[in-house]
Amino acid sequence: MNADMLVFCGSLESISDTSQLENYRPPSFPPPPEFYVSVDWEGSPLSKYSDNYWDFSAYGRVRFNFEKQRLSPENNELLKQLVFLYLYHVPIFPGTVKSVRSVFGWLCKLCVFADERSITIDQLYRYPRLAKQVMAVFTPATHKNLIGALSALLRSERVLGWKVADAEFIARLAAIQVPHIKTQHAYIPPRIWANLIHTTEQVMESFEQHEAALCDAWTWIAEAYRHNISQGVRARGPFGNTGSAKPHGNRVRRVYHGGASAFLEDRGLSELLNRWVGSVPDGKKEIHSLTKYMNLVRDSAFTYLLAHSIQRQGEGVELRADCFITDEDPVLGKVGMLIGETTKTDPDSDARWVVPMRVERAVKIMATIARLRCSNSRCRIPQDIVENPLLHTSVTEPWNRMSAEYDGGRRVDWNMRGFIESNPLAFNEADFRISEDDYRRAYQLTPQLKNKEWFRVGGIWSFCAHQLRRTLAVNLFASDVDDSVVQWSMKHKSLNQSYYYGRNYTRVKVNRIAGDLVTVESYRAIARKLNDVVENSLGDCVHATGKNLIDTRTLKLIEQKEHKKLEALASKGELAARPTLLGFCMTQSCEYGGVESAVHCAGVDGKGPCKDAIFSRKNRPKLAHLYKSNAEQLESLVENTPRHSKLRAENEAIEVYFHATSTDN
Repeated sequence: MNADMLVFCGSLESISDTSQLENYRPPSFPPPPEFYVSVDWEGSPLSKYSDNYWDFSAYGRVRFNFEKQRLSPENNELLKQLVFLYLYHVPIFPGTVKSVRSVFGWLCKLCVFADERSITIDQLYRYPRLAKQVMAVFTPATHKNLIGALSALLRSERVLGWKVADAEFIARLAAIQVPHIKTQHAYIPPRIWANLIHTTEQVMESFEQHEAALCDAWTWIAEAYRHNISQGVRARGPFGNTGSAKPHGNRVRRVYHGGASAFLEDRGLSELLNRWVGSVPDGKKEIHSLTKYMNLVRDSAFTYLLAHSIQRQGEGVELRADCFITDEDPVLGKVGMLIGETTKTDPDSDARWVVPMRVERAVKIMATIARLRCSNSRCRIPQDIVENPLLHTSVTEPWNRMSAEYDGGRRVDWNMRGFIESNPLAFNEADFRISEDDYRRAYQLTPQLKNKEWFRVGGIWSFCAHQLRRTLAVNLFASDVDDSVVQWSMKHKSLNQSYYYGRNYTRVKVNRIAGDLVTVESYRAIARKLNDVVENSLGDCVHATGKNLIDTRTLKLIEQKEHKKLEALASKGELAARPTLLGFCMTQSCEYGGVESAVHCAGVDGKGPCKDAIFSRKNRPKLAHLYKSNAEQLESLVENTPRHSKLRAENEAIEVYFHATSTDN
């Protein structure tokens, strides 16, 4: 079989020339049993082809466990050949080693399927009647990917020497393929979202209050472990069986008399751990609750970061400690941003995400924990990683058995739902119980939710990281968001995000996918708001001039519930309903500004109310809050200064709004 074109396709940040590694080029295909298929972070040989566990931790916490599948020896060997080919054959390599994990999962299912029928996977295509059963093993969402993988393997038959499926069998699978209807990620109702964010802020605040004591305790324990390991004593930890601290020749064990509980009590950390993770370590658990607490803080800060950045989870776990920067915008002033690694080396990269300045707090907390772990690890970690670690660094502390090998620090398998459910002392289940209003708001924006078993009044909201992106994108353009969310947005100036993403407002190139997501949600928001204007023209919405100027074509589409057509017209700029401070505006753009153009909308600039302005009664609570805030600031400002004049005019506009939307009119 042809092995000339096979080279290992993965890359390591810590190794510049991978061609010198022992896993780079196999002498044959399949390779000999003693050939090393993987190396560790420093390039040292790790897993052999004959092993049933291939460890690619250095490539992003990736491992291939062949033994777990309990396959016959024949199918196990064929599975190894397939995975090896994906790692070593450039035409089918998916780009990263961790991307091979998905292919591994599909191939495992096929091998199990073949084993159950007492055949090998290379015989599968000889039984065309099995095609329908094969597709039944996979979800409709993966049908297309499976067919693509089998087609890629067929094209590589000359190297592989055999095939899983021929063209005829693949054609049968394609004919059976079930179309996958992509489900939109859920919009988190404002009350539930606010409860989630409030809890993450509480966790971060508590950490900040105890940061010095936590860092001191962590460092002392890690140094004690290192000392005891270097001394060769049997008991490596400083807690438990403190009587063994007596010298054994030249070996002296470092201990803390009184054990872990006394140690944490003396450092003022017992109450903290009891509050958030519910246990002070005993002699058996030792100090593991400290690890659990640090994970809680890290993941709370990570949730906070994702909730305000429109980042995908995979992008978030790649961020490093120095990812937060500020951009001095000539109009908006200081704007916070998160930048990915590619942006630091490629100025044209779009790995930038606009965030509220408050996100810097979450970044600093995660960076503190990451540096603490990397600098006090039992693993050998490259110095550049210690100095600038990944924010979401995994467990590396010496008292944790899972941290003997450094895996690059990434937590690609992080699960938001699992994180919240595993920390009941931090996240109160009652805060996420779905009320009738929560149900109504979520269903309005994600009708497919009705198919989820958990989505019901009285049920508990089921979180996933993707929901955070969708929720933020919607909130940037929603004018009827819950008051607590609106006040938070005003406080932290997340309004800047809509300018950057939704309007190509500034000179900085931001993430394209995030921008596309926000733009799509802006069109959907336009369609929803137009519908509100028509259906609530005598209730919630008031036209500033008293006249409804919506054209008959738009009215007909709204009446017929043609929301997709409305979104299409919005994307072409043929209709609009942009959110403003007082409600929304019926033009695509305005020379007087957008959300902050209340003065022109209400006509207090001397030109009369704007014909395109709509006042929404739903905005009354937040405008009352803003009016009071402005009034308090006016008392301390010098009259006729720019700031004083702006706030005074804004409050005059709000007064016009209050008059127009009062129940007496």
